[in-house]
Amino acid sequence: MPEGGDAYGGWIGWERAAMTRGAVACGNPDAAAAGVEILEAGGNAIDAAIACAFAMGVVEPLDSGLGAGGFMTLHHAASGTTTCFDFMGTVPAATRYELYQGTDPLGDYTIKVKGRHNEDGHRSVAVPGAAAGLCEALEAFGALDRRTVIAPAIRLADSGFTVASKAALRMARTEAMLDLTAECRRVLKKPDGSLYRAGDRMAMPDYGRSLEAVSEHGPAAFYTGQLAAAIVADMQAHDGFLTAADLAGYRVVRREPATGEYRGRRIATMSPPSSGGLVAAGLAALERQGVPDGAEGRAEALARSMLAMFETRRTGLGDPAFVKPSSVHSGGESTETTSLCAMDAAGNAACITYSNNNHSGVVVPGTGILLNNQMRLFHAWQGSPNSIAPGKRPASSMMPTLVFDGARVAMAIGASGSTRIVTALLQIMFHHLGRGVPLEQAVREPRLHAEEDMLMADADYREIAEPLAAELGLRFTASPGRDPMMASCQTIAVEADGTATAVGDPRARAQGRVV
Repeated sequence: MPEGGDAYGGWIGWERAAMTRGAVACGNPDAAAAGVEILEAGGNAIDAAIACAFAMGVVEPLDSGLGAGGFMTLHHAASGTTTCFDFMGTVPAATRYELYQGTDPLGDYTIKVKGRHNEDGHRSVAVPGAAAGLCEALEAFGALDRRTVIAPAIRLADSGFTVASKAALRMARTEAMLDLTAECRRVLKKPDGSLYRAGDRMAMPDYGRSLEAVSEHGPAAFYTGQLAAAIVADMQAHDGFLTAADLAGYRVVRREPATGEYRGRRIATMSPPSSGGLVAAGLAALERQGVPDGAEGRAEALARSMLAMFETRRTGLGDPAFVKPSSVHSGGESTETTSLCAMDAAGNAACITYSNNNHSGVVVPGTGILLNNQMRLFHAWQGSPNSIAPGKRPASSMMPTLVFDGARVAMAIGASGSTRIVTALLQIMFHHLGRGVPLEQAVREPRLHAEEDMLMADADYREIAEPLAAELGLRFTASPGRDPMMASCQTIAVEADGTATAVGDPRARAQGRVV
């Protein structure tokens, strides 16, 4: 197995091997093991990715889970189907818009509202889509039954797991939110009220029972059954807007992928309200314009492409069911998201990115389910195409992506990290597909991020990035070390002979596995 690099403390999170069953890349080793277990049980890549997603909701409970929402892009080889599942949260029908007025009407990305109703508590919760999205994709394209696929996650919840450094850091950064409700504190902190630390053992028995209910009864358990009843009762007790009708009416949306071409490869990524098409367009622009040799020239070309991508996002992204793509501003996205992917020897592939956003601080009593605060993703006043409307889905930077070499899926890639998702995917795909850099090295390269009037870069990129920021008239910020804030990317590449490289981003101590 290859050795890790000094910038990442020797972390080894990738494998390259001949693929006999498949490969997974996931943000946590325990969740990656869940995907491997499913592949070894005869599951396909869709099964494995969904198993990883359910497991991530246990081992990184603040970032994802049954209370979350997100996107999935998959390719089913036998049918030749490439499709996207949109299971983002939706605005509850009874939402009172006057409570979500921005305090800074001049800001393009304002997230603050009076009373913090979009940030924490029961009114920050959008109708969760994860249970519906994961189960519907499994039913349509999986090879194994629901109970088998969810079983590893249930086992982790019941038997416990070792808290990873990323999850512990997340808990420390949001401790005030963990104390927002008594149930959140009970479930996600130690019995004495202290935080879980990296290396501690943690179990989530209530959440395990909720997973059991979904395993047994499918998404109906969450949307019309016992879990729905618990969610609605808690909402009613705390003046939340989410109702039984909102849950019962939730639907997953199947979307055609956004597509593009780069270096003879076809890119299939999540379509709006995702930002996926921006990366395809950005890569195409780099190919048309050409990229100079040398690190300085590459950095400038990438930064200029990023700025153009975000200008396109400002003027062309929203929920297509509500608005034509024009003048859309996103709300406040969180860097804390779950992204994972899987591929198999039969040619199937899946990439999932889903999130609680920053989470609401609300754990539904008796269920262990931490609810999202995806209302924070909307623009904080009326009149914007990304403003709040009943049933609406927010604009998002999440973009699970597949890359095809002819009819064959050659790469799966996704990331967590707010708008840094967009720029991380651009850089990794540029380095690997455009420059021929090995995938594991492309993920480990230092990163920069240019957006609006700011350029951010890894600290060891400063010598190049800081003068570039001055040249472009941008504010410069150095990210400490190799921070997951610059996105955590999980990716797999498979060569024509079946050799697979699975890479978990060392910034997040993630894990790639090939079996």
